[in-house]
Amino acid sequence: MTAILTRPAWTTDLELEIFDKLVDKHAPHIPKKRLVEPRPPETDEERENFYRFRVAGAAHDLFIVQVCAKIIDQIPDPELQLFLSRQIGDDGAHAQNTRLRAQAISGHDPIEDIQKQVQKHWDYMGDLPIRNWQGFLAFELHYELHIVALLFINSRTSKINDPDSAKYAAEKILPDEAVHRLGVVDWWQRKFDHASQAEKEDLIAQVLEADEEGQRRRNPYLRNHWQLSQKAIGVEIDNLPVLYDTWRREVLAYFLDIPVSKLPKLVSVND
Repeated sequence: MTAILTRPAWTTDLELEIFDKLVDKHAPHIPKKRLVEPRPPETDEERENFYRFRVAGAAHDLFIVQVCAKIIDQIPDPELQLFLSRQIGDDGAHAQNTRLRAQAISGHDPIEDIQKQVQKHWDYMGDLPIRNWQGFLAFELHYELHIVALLFINSRTSKINDPDSAKYAAEKILPDEAVHRLGVVDWWQRKFDHASQAEKEDLIAQVLEADEEGQRRRNPYLRNHWQLSQKAIGVEIDNLPVLYDTWRREVLAYFLDIPVSKLPKLVSVND
């Protein structure tokens, strides 16, 4: 695989352009924008499912905090360390807000339920996120960039939400997460773009190996989480596997600066 050095800047507009291209090809029935505003959960069953969904969201963010806190002094890159200090603060704030919203919905502090779910992330991922820089990059890809297809589908097809959660997400979480994705891209490009062609070939192989391990480890969690998302917020998941897999290929093609068609066969979320 040979680098082609033709990448445009990675932006939220580029993300939307890529995703819409994939939707047109694989799921043209999915709308390009939300058609119906979500309603709050109404029944006891809906509130319980939504609570579980919120706990899962808080656990996702708290796991990111724990991983970044462990790795921040292990990679001697001050630019990366400054970025991670923001990521830790942002995702800690996201997790805390989600914890409080889950508490408001359920009437009890969900912190123990959140930590149990965080432990499941550690069980799935093992030492990959903190093993070396390659594993940490795979972690960042999986927890920040590869999930964007789900975020777009949630934003267009979800039917249930908590108004306070939605407001916080729009004003705080979405802008922060865009910064995180761009920060991961910047870290990688600083490393990749200054490498020789031979070094780039080696980096490509290393990143693909770590990312594939991450995908195999994440698959059980992703499938369970998508089922929960369908139950809790009514999100469309029928076409999510193909959109996830093709989105991930687009992300990796961009990161590795090679055409999508030149990527090897990758682990699918359905494997």
